[in-house]
Amino acid sequence: MSTLTQIVVYALALLIFAWVAFRAARMSRGQGYRFGRDVIVRCRDGHLFMTTWIPMVSFKAIRFGLVRVQYCPVGDHVAPVHLMRDEDLTPAERLAASRFHDNGVP
Repeated sequence: MSTLTQIVVYALALLIFAWVAFRAARMSRGQGYRFGRDVIVRCRDGHLFMTTWIPMVSFKAIRFGLVRVQYCPVGDHVAPVHLMRDEDLTPAERLAASRFHDNGVP
């Protein structure tokens, strides 16, 4: 395969990946989820904490759609975590989650 063909294939793959990430983020935002820094997640054991959540990107977790397996700083364990919608949280839960942050790497 020539160098030009490889560049075209990689560029096309990158465009497809970006399009899928954009569509997933748009669909999830439409359902009330937020992305970026300091979003609130809940682990399997019910602990709330803040993390960085970027669709289709994770360096410290294993992704399964809106669920990730990652470290929970509240319970000091590795567990499945899922995004929480702001409307599903009480002010007390938001305050509790703001006390715990993971390392900030998506």
